[in-house]
Amino acid sequence: MAAAVLIGADLVHAGAGAVGRVPTAVREPGPGGGASSAGADAEPDRLPPVLRPQPEQPVDTPEPAPPPDTGSGGPDGPDGPPAPPVTYPQTGPGTFAFLTGAGPVLGWAGELRRFRVAVEDGISLRPDEFAAVVDATLGDDRSWVAGRQFRLQRVPRTAAAEFTIYLATPGTSEQMCALGGLVTEKYTSCRLPGQVIINMDRWMRAVPDYGAPLAVYRAYAINHEVGHQFGMGHELCPAPGRPAPVMQQQTYGLQGCQANGWPYVDGKRYTGPPMP
Repeated sequence: MAAAVLIGADLVHAGAGAVGRVPTAVREPGPGGGASSAGADAEPDRLPPVLRPQPEQPVDTPEPAPPPDTGSGGPDGPDGPPAPPVTYPQTGPGTFAFLTGAGPVLGWAGELRRFRVAVEDGISLRPDEFAAVVDATLGDDRSWVAGRQFRLQRVPRTAAAEFTIYLATPGTSEQMCALGGLVTEKYTSCRLPGQVIINMDRWMRAVPDYGAPLAVYRAYAINHEVGHQFGMGHELCPAPGRPAPVMQQQTYGLQGCQANGWPYVDGKRYTGPPMP
């Protein structure tokens, strides 16, 4: 079955503060193109999207360096003005912005596995802002690298990678997940071979009655779907009051467990009974 074709857009910087977008055609790995042997996974576990391939025009530019910290914050005080609210449509154009620079190597031992990060156009969250959360999550000593079986690194669109982590609007995420036969009803995130697809609604709002800060749910969303990419299946709550395994479908409810975003708890791999 042919791999899904998605339209990407590298960030191009021309002078201070100027940002343009150059459309490219991006072919993501299909079932035979990634290192994982696992199939498609979602929380649930169909609408083919209209995605428009265009001729490739690769452009690589380094990520812009952050402005120096002068200690003065911004014009509104030491901390600067408040950040503008993140906005996005319910269904975006199906085109994505990719960072062109590489991130740090995450982890301490094992083979190096590479991934990309992309944010759908129309989402006001910048790709570098999303990538910073992804890097911090996957590089945490409670995340998958704690097993010391592999290391991870974010790479540019032009570099070979095992998988891509997409932040997509609810409508686009539904369309992308449907390519693998998954029904998400614009609500859940999913994973297809070579593609980790994070639903923007869940990224911004988590789920009702989660009982933990949004940062915990975001760590869960990343680690859960990336865990599928690494071949992990769904698990169940081991007992009321215990932490929920990261591979539990926490979006659908905690079943008496406590919210948890990490595969390693107290330095040990934490699991629950496998879901039948």
